[in-house]
Amino acid sequence: MSHRRTAEAEQSGTMDDGVPRRALVAAGIVGFGFSGLIDVLLLHLVLKWHHLLSGLYPQTTMSGLRTNVLADGVFSIAMVVIMGIGGGLLWKAERRAASPLPVRPIFGSILVGLGAFDLYDALVDHILLGLHQPLSQGGTYNPHWIVVSLLFIGAGWYVYRTRSPETHESPSENV
Repeated sequence: MSHRRTAEAEQSGTMDDGVPRRALVAAGIVGFGFSGLIDVLLLHLVLKWHHLLSGLYPQTTMSGLRTNVLADGVFSIAMVVIMGIGGGLLWKAERRAASPLPVRPIFGSILVGLGAFDLYDALVDHILLGLHQPLSQGGTYNPHWIVVSLLFIGAGWYVYRTRSPETHESPSENV
């Protein structure tokens, strides 16, 4: 089977495998928000490896720490909102679908979204804007962060593409 999009699939808003494009995008948004939330909660607030703005405001002063923790809190709220938007869009896509959405493509899209956030974090927050560095090591871990991000994206793509075959036969075709 060719993985190219057909004209019929293009018009219906579904991929060739029958999964609505809106469901895949929504799942990716959920993954993006989830990864950002885990990043800020685990790395910033629990492990205290760095904070969102620790590259701009020092963590060693009380005012710098307050600014960083406030930024982490606002960022947490933003990630919850992003996850909620993705979840709402995914729910809406599920409700519009004629049959239940297949789990593997949705989970694969969540993994792609998760890796996309990590890649964004490494390239934009760490390198381009210099907002913070993992473990405050001046970019030492950025290549590793990028590789792990790409592995998540690759794993998501693999899970999406290797979904369980589903039969779309009607009972009369089995006779």
